[in-house]
Amino acid sequence: MPRKYISTYTVGDAHGSDILGVAVSKTFTVTCSSDGKLKGWSNSASERDLLIDEDVDKVGLHHVSVYEDVIDGQRVTLFATVSFSGICYLYMYVHKQEEISKKIAIKALDWVPEGFDNERKSYWGCQLASGGAEDENILALTTVTGQTEIFGFTVTVGDETSVNFEHRGTPSANNKSFATCVDVDTVQKRLAVGHQDGSVYLYDLEYLRLLYSFESFGLQSSISSNSLSTVRCLRFSPDGTLLAVARDSGPYGTVALYDVKYGESVGSLVIPTHSSTVGIGSYAHSKWCLSLSFNEDGSLIATGGLDNRIRIWDVETRETEAVITINKTDASDEELANSTDIDTATCCGLSFIAKNANLKEGENDGLVIVGFDRAIRWFREAGGI
Repeated sequence: MPRKYISTYTVGDAHGSDILGVAVSKTFTVTCSSDGKLKGWSNSASERDLLIDEDVDKVGLHHVSVYEDVIDGQRVTLFATVSFSGICYLYMYVHKQEEISKKIAIKALDWVPEGFDNERKSYWGCQLASGGAEDENILALTTVTGQTEIFGFTVTVGDETSVNFEHRGTPSANNKSFATCVDVDTVQKRLAVGHQDGSVYLYDLEYLRLLYSFESFGLQSSISSNSLSTVRCLRFSPDGTLLAVARDSGPYGTVALYDVKYGESVGSLVIPTHSSTVGIGSYAHSKWCLSLSFNEDGSLIATGGLDNRIRIWDVETRETEAVITINKTDASDEELANSTDIDTATCCGLSFIAKNANLKEGENDGLVIVGFDRAIRWFREAGGI
């Protein structure tokens, strides 16, 4: 059955430049931008109050991830973000109360484990993952030289809450192509890494052993050895059984689904097209797909990219359930005062928001979208509140 999504709130001019990443925890919607700032917005307030405004790196930030858990009765949030200088920054906030109503300060962490040579690393993608009550938490970082560094970490709550990191290893598939994105599944204990040449590698998270590789069959350049199938984003389903991969296919954006247990392709997300300009196969977006996200129960997946379209897909049928078109006019003229003609409403990042994150907006799925026009847009599925 087709679904409808309605806008619940928009913050125009949320950053001083392009917003390139977004991550969501129970408490915060966290954004990072090429203006070098990390910002956190309230999930519980209808007007999405700005709670965190941290100057991180003037070179600019492009990826962000967030971890939040309750440890011995104390809620703790960790933030990871990577700058264009190749540095990974980590911050921590120890909650003093369940609902935050004013700006807060977050603490920078000296996270590099003793004895680990971090000087020559140039990081790109980052992912924090909770191991739950029994397993180790994970920080995964990709590098521009094709490597992936895996760190385990534990949070100790007391008079002085601390985080201890340990370098677990560097899984390798002998691919020196730019490692563009990473995701971690602590349910099935799997790690997935995407590369600029279109390759995706699936590893056992416990032993960091290569299990499967998924090659791209998209368009290739006829004038160079460079791939036209860069992996832009990949995500595990909540139960860890599926891996969704967003790749380029020339100018188009494709999304493939893989069975994690057997390492097989189980289909793609495609829209009908009668265009004679499509060279090979079909696509999910008419331009590159930069971001994707599963909802809380894994029944839906949202994809978005350079075509200004957000598509909501039914995972089982692989059919489009809803399409959201974003436009600069979503924000008021006052909020667009600092934008220019080149600041388009393109989707650079998106994430589903768990049900009941904002009780005033009902029990339906929420969705947040960020892009080049510096605006943050929140939506929810239409229905009873």
